Amino acid sequence: MNADAATLQGRGISLSFGGIKVLKGLDVEFRPGEITGLIGPNGAGKTSLFNCLTGAYRPQGGTITYAGEPLGGLSPAARAGKGIVRSFQTVALCPDLSVLENVMIGLSRKFHAGWLDAFLPLPRGRRERNAMREAALAALADLGLADAAALMPGQLPPGMQRLVEIVRAIVGRPSVLLLDEPAAGLNNAETRDLTRALRNLATPDLVMVVVEHDMDLVMSICDRIYVLNFGEFVACGTPAAVRNDPEVVRIYLGSDDD
Repeated sequence: MNADAATLQGRGISLSFGGIKVLKGLDVEFRPGEITGLIGPNGAGKTSLFNCLTGAYRPQGGTITYAGEPLGGLSPAARAGKGIVRSFQTVALCPDLSVLENVMIGLSRKFHAGWLDAFLPLPRGRRERNAMREAALAALADLGLADAAALMPGQLPPGMQRLVEIVRAIVGRPSVLLLDEPAAGLNNAETRDLTRALRNLATPDLVMVVVEHDMDLVMSICDRIYVLNFGEFVACGTPAAVRNDPEVVRIYLGSDDD
């Protein structure tokens, strides 16, 4: 795949709420084969930018494209249909479905059996359900969660619930994976497991963007990092460059908000 063609880009992204400028003409580029971090203190604009990329917010200015195609005006569902998927800060698993069934939801855009197939034992419906089940089981196995397939989400610790949500996001083989604070609420051991899992997810064709407060995780998995403050980028570069940037050190690293 041509790396340039598969890039998620934003140019001049501007967003305001009630006259307050939240994002101030941002230019950003997320490349396939890289894990890109988006960090900054609370209120910096990270979630707002993330929501613009996923279609939850519509910026007042600028453009967002993927593989050269404008995404403006497309809903989150339409972007998901193009392979742009996300996770959420709070775990959003359905408590009344098993882990396996939750992961199978992530395959809905890949299969096309109609509503009638859900109620009648039609051959196409059976084939699709079996294929979805096998794909979901394989995805769970890839992250070491095969033994949890028959359990309900409430039976899992928070770290495993978070991993299940990530499996649901990646099971359909997305082109762009946007992770919103994946380490939120995890203990040190769970964060280490998550770090290993995210490294294993990286592939040459996948654009992966991580919004995160856990600086150790960001520094250990990201190829590039954007640093936001008050709706503007104050730094962008490799983890080493960002770690040693005097402005980043002064404002972010080591502060309670980070």
